[in-house]
Amino acid sequence: MDFNETESQFAVLAESLPQLVWSTRSDGFHDYFNRRWHEVTGLSTEQSLGQGWNSVVHPEDLPHVLNLWRNALETGQPYEVEFRIRKADGTYAWVLSRGIPIQDLSGKIARWFGTCTNIDAQKQAEESLRALEQQYRLALEAAELGLWTIDFDQGAIGWDEGASALLDLPAEEPRNLPLEEAMARIHADDRAFVEERMAAAVAPGSDGRYEAEYRTVSPDGSVRWFRSIGQAHFPSTGGTARAATLSGVISDITERRASEEARELLTRELTHRVKNLFAIANGMVSMTARTAKDTKEMASALRGRLSALSRAHELVQPFAMPDRSGGSEVGLAQLIEAVLAPYRQADGNAITVEGPRVPVGANTTTSLALVLHELATNAAKYGSLSSPDGQLIIRWTARGDEVDFLWTEIGGPSIAAAPTFEGFGTQLSQRSIAGQLGGTLTRAWRSEGLLVHMTMPLSRLGM
Repeated sequence: MDFNETESQFAVLAESLPQLVWSTRSDGFHDYFNRRWHEVTGLSTEQSLGQGWNSVVHPEDLPHVLNLWRNALETGQPYEVEFRIRKADGTYAWVLSRGIPIQDLSGKIARWFGTCTNIDAQKQAEESLRALEQQYRLALEAAELGLWTIDFDQGAIGWDEGASALLDLPAEEPRNLPLEEAMARIHADDRAFVEERMAAAVAPGSDGRYEAEYRTVSPDGSVRWFRSIGQAHFPSTGGTARAATLSGVISDITERRASEEARELLTRELTHRVKNLFAIANGMVSMTARTAKDTKEMASALRGRLSALSRAHELVQPFAMPDRSGGSEVGLAQLIEAVLAPYRQADGNAITVEGPRVPVGANTTTSLALVLHELATNAAKYGSLSSPDGQLIIRWTARGDEVDFLWTEIGGPSIAAAPTFEGFGTQLSQRSIAGQLGGTLTRAWRSEGLLVHMTMPLSRLGM
């Protein structure tokens, strides 16, 4: 079969194909286009020959197309490129153009044969997918979510850029880890719970739903709360096999958990305070009855103490106070007097308050008042203020940026040993001083009475 016969057979085949078929001389001069080319582009044979076909290539794509075509001619390597062509109706469509060199018996390139295949539907689908992915990514960013996927066959977990940002992972750290190493970053108290939820989600016959809230521990020791929601993906075996992958989203819920804990603390504090109010009122009645000369004097003294208790109680209930942001500061002595007013006897029992002027800012008044109120409540129920001969001495000094504070009780019931149970009020005091005020609080249970030593930064007190 000679070369001309081969070309003739090529022409028959080319005219029957749905693709746009073209052919060139060895130097790249386009000298043949099939009928389908002319139908789609609207160009005549004369308009298409040579470089004429360039006129239907989209102007933005033409430089790239010509550069690849020249490179193919120079190297003799197959040619492949995607670009847009203008159709006869003026609209553009994406095509995939491929060309291969045909060599003669001496190995020299005699011709180039090629096709242009319509890939416009594929390109539109890809563009729609990219748009959906972009919308999905924007939605994840707006919701501050990250993506993750666990491959149980590989024993590894991978995540996206959003999850890396949420977890504060270094940019250079790989976005995949052995599953065992990733689980080690979960707080020890939560790890078993997370593993249990994962196992339930991927078990045969499960609906594949996974949800868990847990803490992670950063390299610097900080603890944060996260919520993960996912779906297991099972092989097509009728639900009898374990899931191969589990994927989902992760969100940082540290602030939400802190708010929930604050609300819970406030609820417990309210309950605690209400119980204490009844105990304090009962103690005041007993204390007043011991010292009053008659019922009239007792009623008057009791009314005064209950009124003072009401004023002090406002200081220890954040929800009952107006917004104090930007309000004027109070002095430490003033705050102490307000809290202790309900416990003073009409004849001035032995309560001593001494120390330099120390300002207490609007944002820390409540925290410190809670601690003082707790100490005073316990002193009235169990300590020096529960005894007619008891004394309470409160002194403080200011040194540099620190206040050194001593609460000393003497003359009350003898203390045999330190309590074995730490109540909520004690925990609340410790949390207020150490957490909110950045200070320290220690108790010494002496036989003659309780000694409380507190240190607080002046900078935090004045906030």
